[in-house]
Amino acid sequence: MEQIDLSQKELINRYMDVFHFGDYFYVIFNTRTAEMEFVSPNVEKVLGYAPEDFHLQVVMDSIHADDLPYYYHYEQSAVRFFTGLAPELFFSYKFAYDYRLKTKEGSYKRVQQQIVPIYYFPEGGVRTLGIFTDLTHFNIHGIPKLSFIGMQGAPSYYNVHLEEDFKMMNSLFSKKELEILQHMIQGKKSEEIADLLARSIHTVRNHRKNILQKSGCNNVHELLVKSIREGWV
Repeated sequence: MEQIDLSQKELINRYMDVFHFGDYFYVIFNTRTAEMEFVSPNVEKVLGYAPEDFHLQVVMDSIHADDLPYYYHYEQSAVRFFTGLAPELFFSYKFAYDYRLKTKEGSYKRVQQQIVPIYYFPEGGVRTLGIFTDLTHFNIHGIPKLSFIGMQGAPSYYNVHLEEDFKMMNSLFSKKELEILQHMIQGKKSEEIADLLARSIHTVRNHRKNILQKSGCNNVHELLVKSIREGWV
């Protein structure tokens, strides 16, 4: 299995654009030792903890009681999913789900946890990059949703918490639409997207219209929330 051998800065530059939906912090976690090897300083802004005080037990103690069974189930599902992958696909997936996490001062925030494996230990276990994004301002309700999102052209498995087996789902959007969707949810206007992608404003506007129709959303805010929970980006 080919390893990803990147510095911490290179890892963040490689993956962070995928996760920009609001305030976030990231951790590097070693499953062999069950230790967070690095916690970014922004954890204090999001949850109120100093980086040195944020570790796995804090997470476990802070998950909302109603969401804890989903947390355990989704983590077990992730192990089962990655164990079943062909070795060459191991680094082509991230998995994501949302849940409520208590801040240091006692209130709850809804966060999305996205995990990317970055190193596989031959003797077993992995090192992962985990991004925790604050979704509280989106006012999301309901049970946590789990998806396995393919990167680098790999197929995706959406909302697998609804099924016993992992079923591949065809993308709702074309490759060009997904490219524009990523810019839309970052708040870019049609003119900006057209300039960035060297396409006509008419083409971009048509794609935006098609994206909203396919998603069943009435506006970009609805599209952002749905994109996060459905794992479209």
